[in-house]
Amino acid sequence: MMTLKEVRGLMRDLIRDELRGPSVFKDESKLSFDYVPENLPGRTEEMRSLARTFRPILSKSGGQNLLITGPVGTGKTALSKRFCMGFVSVAKESGINVEWEEVNCRRRPTEAAALLRILQHFDERFPDRGFSNTEMLEILKKHLQRRQAHLIVILDEVDILLKKSGSDLIYNLTRFNEEAHRAEYGVSIIMVSQVDARTLLDEAAASTFKRTNVLTLERYGAEQLKDIVHQRVELAFQPRTFPEECEDLVAEVAGEYGDARFAIELLQKSGTLADDERQPAVVAEHVRAAAAEVHPFVTEAKLKELDLHKRLTLLAIARSLKKGGAYAITGEVESVYAVICEENGERPRAHTQFWTYLKELEGLGFIDTKRSGKGVLGTTTLISLPDIPAKVLEEKLLDVLKAKA
Repeated sequence: MMTLKEVRGLMRDLIRDELRGPSVFKDESKLSFDYVPENLPGRTEEMRSLARTFRPILSKSGGQNLLITGPVGTGKTALSKRFCMGFVSVAKESGINVEWEEVNCRRRPTEAAALLRILQHFDERFPDRGFSNTEMLEILKKHLQRRQAHLIVILDEVDILLKKSGSDLIYNLTRFNEEAHRAEYGVSIIMVSQVDARTLLDEAAASTFKRTNVLTLERYGAEQLKDIVHQRVELAFQPRTFPEECEDLVAEVAGEYGDARFAIELLQKSGTLADDERQPAVVAEHVRAAAAEVHPFVTEAKLKELDLHKRLTLLAIARSLKKGGAYAITGEVESVYAVICEENGERPRAHTQFWTYLKELEGLGFIDTKRSGKGVLGTTTLISLPDIPAKVLEEKLLDVLKAKA
C-alpha cells in the first residue's frame, strides 16, 4: 500500500506531466473572450465611424456619447475597447490626455458599483464603501481636473444597469461636459447593448444622446468569419496544428449564426479535444465534436423524424466523413449509400432522388454543402457535418435503425 507521501508524489508527477506535455496551443489566452486583437477583421468601417463621432474631443469641443448595438458575437465590446486604445494613442500625439475605462454592468448593475469601478481607474485602493454617489462624482471631477484628462467610459451591457438603477449615472456623467471649466476635462460615454438602450433612458438622459449617434453592428458574413478564425488560429495555435480545411469548417459552422464568439469557442474546444487525445493536430472530427458539445443540434428524436432513406443517406455521409476529412464528395457518398441500402435489404434510389435527399437534409440543418474549389478534380458538391462528429452520428443512426427494425 502506498504511503501518503508516495501518493502526493504520484499526483504531483501526474500534474507535471500533463502541464509539460505537448499541446496544439501556442497561446490559449488569445481565444479568451476578453482578448482584444490589434486588428478587428470586418470592422474597419465601423472603426472609422467611431473616429468621426469622437473627433470633437481632439478639438476640445466637448464630450460625445454613442450607443453601439447588435446581436451577440458581433464584436461590440471588442470594437469599443480597440477604438479607445487607438484613440488614446492618437490623442497623446496631439498633446491631449484621453483615458478610458470599461464598466461591465452585468457585474456592476448599480450606479454606486459603476462609479466605484470608474474611480478605481484613478485610484486602485479607493474604498468600496463610505461615499455617497454625489461624493464619488465630485471625487471623479477632481481626478479629471488634476490629470487634465478627458475620460471615455464604456458601459457594457448597459441595459442591465438602466433597468435596475435608472438613468441617473448617464445623466450625471454627461453633465460633466457642461460644468467643466475646460471642455476637454469632461466625460464621454459609449453604451454597449444588444437592444436599443435609448428606449430605457429617461427624458433628461436621452436628451444628451444625439439620435444619429447609434452604431449598429450586423452579424458577420462568411468571409469575415474566415478572417477572424484564421487570425485567432495564427495567434493561438502552434504552426501546422490547425489545418486550413478545419478553419473553413469552423467558419461554416459559426456562419449560420454570424457569431464570432461561437467561432472562437469552437477553436478553443477543438484544440482541447485534440490535446485530450494526445493528437499532434486538430482534425475535422474534433471540430464536429466541439460543435456538438458547444451547440448540440442532432438529437435522437430528430433522427427518428427522418424517413428511412434519408437516414440511410445521412449514415452514408457519416461513414464517408469518419475517415477524417472535413468534406465528403457526393459521388463517394452515393456509392456508400448503395452499399448501406444492400446491408439493410433496401433498393437504392436513383441519383435524382438521392440528390433530393441531400438537399432536404441540408434544408433541415443536418448537413452543409458547397461546390468544390481548388484541389478537387472537376466540379462536384462537397458535403460536411456542421454539428456532430461522424462517428457519433453513425452510432446514433445505427441505434435508431435498430430500434425501428
